[in-house]
Amino acid sequence: MSQSLVVALSGNEQLELGHLGGKGHSLNHLIRAGLPVPPAFCITAEAYQTFVNTALPDELLSTPELDKVRNTILSADIPEPLRAAIASAYQGLGDNAQIAVRSSALDEDGQSQSFAGQYETYLHVQGSDSVMEKVRACWASLWAERAAGYRNSSAADTAIAVVLQTMVDADAAGVMFTQDPLSGDTNKVVIDSCWGLGEGVVSGQVSTDSFILDKDNGELLQQEIRTKPQYCQRNVQGQVTLLNTPSEKQQAASLNEAQLAQLLSLAKQAQALYQTELDIEWALKDGKIWLLQARPVTTQASKAEPIYANPWEQDQSIKDGAFFSRMDTGEIVTGLMTPLGLSFCEFYQKHIHGPATKTMGLADISNWQVYMGYIQGHVYLNISGSAHMLRQCPPTRDEMKFTTRYATSDIDFSNYRNPYGRGVEGWDYAKSAWHWLKQQVHNMRNAAQIVDDMIALRENETKRFLALDLPSMSLSELDKELTRIDQYFLESCAAYMPFFLQSFALYDALAETCEEHFKEHGEGLQNRIKASMNNLRTIEVTRGILDLVEHVQKNNELKAVFERFEAEELVKILPAHPLGQPFWQGPFEAFLLEFGARGRQEFELSIARWRDDPSYLLQVMKMYLKHPVDLEKKLKETESLREADSEQLFKALPAGARFKLKTIIKLYGVMAERREATRPTFITETWFYRCIILEVLSRLERDNLAKVEDLPYIDFNRLRDYVAGRMGAAEAFSESLLNANRHSHLFNLHAEEPPMAIIGPYTPKMKTTSQEHSDSMSGLAASPGKIVAKARVITDLQTQAGELEPGEILVARFTDASWTPLFALASGVVTDIGSTLSHSCIVAREFGIPAVVNLHSATAAIKSGDTLILDGDQGTVIIQRE
Repeated sequence: MSQSLVVALSGNEQLELGHLGGKGHSLNHLIRAGLPVPPAFCITAEAYQTFVNTALPDELLSTPELDKVRNTILSADIPEPLRAAIASAYQGLGDNAQIAVRSSALDEDGQSQSFAGQYETYLHVQGSDSVMEKVRACWASLWAERAAGYRNSSAADTAIAVVLQTMVDADAAGVMFTQDPLSGDTNKVVIDSCWGLGEGVVSGQVSTDSFILDKDNGELLQQEIRTKPQYCQRNVQGQVTLLNTPSEKQQAASLNEAQLAQLLSLAKQAQALYQTELDIEWALKDGKIWLLQARPVTTQASKAEPIYANPWEQDQSIKDGAFFSRMDTGEIVTGLMTPLGLSFCEFYQKHIHGPATKTMGLADISNWQVYMGYIQGHVYLNISGSAHMLRQCPPTRDEMKFTTRYATSDIDFSNYRNPYGRGVEGWDYAKSAWHWLKQQVHNMRNAAQIVDDMIALRENETKRFLALDLPSMSLSELDKELTRIDQYFLESCAAYMPFFLQSFALYDALAETCEEHFKEHGEGLQNRIKASMNNLRTIEVTRGILDLVEHVQKNNELKAVFERFEAEELVKILPAHPLGQPFWQGPFEAFLLEFGARGRQEFELSIARWRDDPSYLLQVMKMYLKHPVDLEKKLKETESLREADSEQLFKALPAGARFKLKTIIKLYGVMAERREATRPTFITETWFYRCIILEVLSRLERDNLAKVEDLPYIDFNRLRDYVAGRMGAAEAFSESLLNANRHSHLFNLHAEEPPMAIIGPYTPKMKTTSQEHSDSMSGLAASPGKIVAKARVITDLQTQAGELEPGEILVARFTDASWTPLFALASGVVTDIGSTLSHSCIVAREFGIPAVVNLHSATAAIKSGDTLILDGDQGTVIIQRE
C-alpha cells in the first residue's frame, strides 16, 4: 500500500496528475525532461483519502463549519503504515534533512486557473515529527475558506497531495516568465530576482531586479537593478523572515550574465516541454540553478491601450481636454501607491475632499468628486476642474495663474481651453466673491482657535484610541469606530484646507511681488527672504528626536546598548532591558504619543507608522549619536544669515513696497505654520484606519479567509463594506480580486512611470533599455545656496537612513515630513519629484541648505559617491562621476 501512497518524483510517466496534484505533476514532468529539480517525493492524493477515511467522520465531511474539519485534521493521528511511508520518504531526502513541504492540490496549476498561494507551503522543515505536522497542515489547507472561495467544488469532493522536496537554501531566487506578462510579447523572457529565498518575490515583500531577454538570441533588452534593502531568509531562530540586506549587496545585481543565459536556456526547454507559456519559480545555490515549479501563465497580459486619469467621466471632450498633474500632491500621495493606497484615495475623493473644501470659501463645490484622477498607480489632481471651481474666489480668479504652476515644460497651453467652461460670471461671481470674503473673515477671526482645537482633537483622540482594546471589539463596534474616524477625518481636513490654500496663495503673491520690484533679479528671491518658520511641526519632530538622543547621551551604559545593537534589534531589546525599559516607557513613549502616527506617504495605509515600527526613529538616533547635531545653533545661524540678506534686499525698496513685502512675508509664515500645525490631526486619523484594517486582517487570517500580508492588495472600500456587514468576506477579500490587484501593481512597478502632468489620454509603456542620463540636470529651485559635495542616494528610507554621512547631498525620489531628521546632517537636497512649497523644501530653507526638486530622474542618473555641484538659486545639478 505504501508504494502507491508515497512516491518518488522520478520522471516516471506512469505517475498521473490525479495522484500527484498540479505541483507534483509539474515537477515530475520537469524531471522527465532532464531539467534540474531538487530531489522530491510526493504524498499522493490517495494518501490524503486514506487519512481522511480514518480521521474524518462522514457527518463532518458535509458540515459547513470548515474550521471544525481543519482542527480535526490537525489533531488526528496519521495511520501507521502511511506515517512509516512518509518517514521513509523524508529519510530518503537525507539524514535529518531540511526540506520544503508544499501542498499540491488536484486542480492546482492547470491551464484554466492557478491556485498559487491558496494552500500551505512550509520551508526549512526538519525532523520527522515536524514533517508529519506540516503534512497535516497542508491537508487541512484544502478546507480553508479562502481556498473554498476560489475553488468550484467542495473540499469533500476533491483531494490534495503534498510534495516533500529538498530545501534549496537559495543565494538568489525569483520567478521567470516565458512571455512578457505585462505586454504579452512571446518573444521575450522576463526574469525577476532577489537575494535569498524566492518567497519574498512571490509575496511581493521584497524589491527585485528585473531582466528582459530576447528569447531567440539571448540579448539583454532591459535590466533594472533596484535597491534591495531586505531579503527573505531564515533568521537565527530558524524562522523564514525579512532580514536587512548587507550594504554591499543592496544595489548589486542579483544575477550575472552567465546565470541569465542559463535561466534563458532552462525557460526555453521548459516551454518546449509544456508547449505553452510558463511562470517558473527558480533558485540559485552555489552557482547551480534549480527549478522549483512551472505552471502555465493564466493571467491575461495587459494591453497598451490609451487610458485616462478620469475614466468615469462621461463627457469625452472633458476626458480629452482636462489637465491633470501630480506636481504637488501634498507629499502624502507622492509616488507609486499600492491598490490599498489607491482605494483609500478614492474613499477620500468621494467622501472627504469636496465637503472639506467648503471652508476655503467656495459658494458652490459643484461636482466635487472629479477633482482627483489616477494613472498607473499614481494620484493626480484635476487641475482643470480645480481651477474652474476656484474661479469663484478673487485670488484665484485668473485660472491660468493657478493652472500653469502645476505644468511641466512639455505642456503646451497655446490651444488650451478649460473643458469645464469659463466658470461663474457677472452677478453669480459677485455673490461667490462675497461668500468667499465672509468665509475669509470667519477663518481669520477663528484661525488661532481652529489650530488649538485641532491640536486638542489630535491629542485627545490619540489617547482615546490607544486605550481601545481592538481585539475584543466586535465588527459592529469596529464599524462604529470607523464612522467616528470618518467624522474627525473630515473635520480635520476641513480645518486644514484654508491654511493650505492661503499659504500657497501668499507664496505666489510673494514671488510676484519680488519679480515686480526686483525685476530680472526677482526670480527665486521668495526663497531667500526670511519668513521665520523654525517652529514648524516637521522641525519639532527633529527637536524631539534630539531630546531623546540627549536622554541616551546622559547614560553611558544605555548609550553603549544603542551603539552595540542595530535599530531592528533595539526594538526588541529596549522594552525589556533594565536600562532601556525606563527610557522606552518614559521619554520614548511620550515622543510616540506626540508623533507616533507619522511616517512615509501617509495616505499609503500599507506603510507602517513610527508607532507601528519605531526602528527608523532608533536608526536616526544612532545616526545622531555617531554624528552629533546642534540644531538650535544651525537654525540660529541660518536665521541670522537670512535676516541680513532680507534686510539688504529691503533697503533697495520704497517704503510702500517694503511694507507690502514684509506684510506678505509675515502672513505667509503664519499661514504655513498653521497649515503644518493642523495637518498632523488628519494624518493621525489615517493611522487609526490602518490599525483597524490590520485588526480585521489578523482575524481573517486566523479563520483562513485572508492574510495580513495581503494588506497592500486589499480594497479599502470593500473592507468597509465587510466591517459594516454589507459584504461577505469571500467577496470583499476574494483571491481573484487580490490576484488582480497584485498583477496591476506588478504592471505599475515594471511600466515606465507616467508623466508628471498630462492633458488627455496616456498610453502605458514598458520600460525599455536603460536610458542615458545627462550629467547636467535642471529642476525647480526650492532652497537657495550653492554646494559641492558627495551624493548619497536613498531610495528606501526605512533601511538606508543610517547610510547618510554628514555633509553629503541627500538624493531621493521624493521626501516628506518623515525625512526631515536627515536634513540636519545633509548639505543639500535633490529630488525627482517635489514643489517649492513641500514640507521638505520649507525645512531645507530653514536649515539653510540648498535644494533642487522635480528633476524627474535624479535617482537614476546619480550614484552614491558622485560629486554634485548643486545650485539652489538656479535649480541646476551637475554630476561629476567618481
